[in-house]
Amino acid sequence: MSPPSEPKRFATLSPIFQVLLCAVFGTTSEVLLKVGAAHTQHTVSPLPWVDVSGLMSAWTWVSIVFTLLSLVFWMSALRTLPLGLAFPLSNSVHVLIPLSCWAFLGEVINGRRWCGIALVVTGLLVVARTYANLEKRL
Repeated sequence: MSPPSEPKRFATLSPIFQVLLCAVFGTTSEVLLKVGAAHTQHTVSPLPWVDVSGLMSAWTWVSIVFTLLSLVFWMSALRTLPLGLAFPLSNSVHVLIPLSCWAFLGEVINGRRWCGIALVVTGLLVVARTYANLEKRL
């Protein structure tokens, strides 16, 4: 009789990739929330003290699924990645959201926003390079 085989382990995703997936899913969630809100802007809320009419859109519910997926990848990344690195990388949403709104929703990005996007990208590159240098030393 042969010994029981070890359970197969699934390949785990890189924590950096998990943070990026978190940012992509978070961006998708925000864009879909905007679409859901736009589709229900003329709907009267059933509750007079708070506007919950956005919940009547299927886009909003799909957005909630993407929010949950983002949370799952964020929690997974935090198991191994220092928060001091993960949090700055998660700020890539400040680049992804305006670019996605420009590309998919036709929103305009003014000059100041482009400068802000460039600053965030520069900061992300500095953080990524610092992490790469740290990995080399380890």
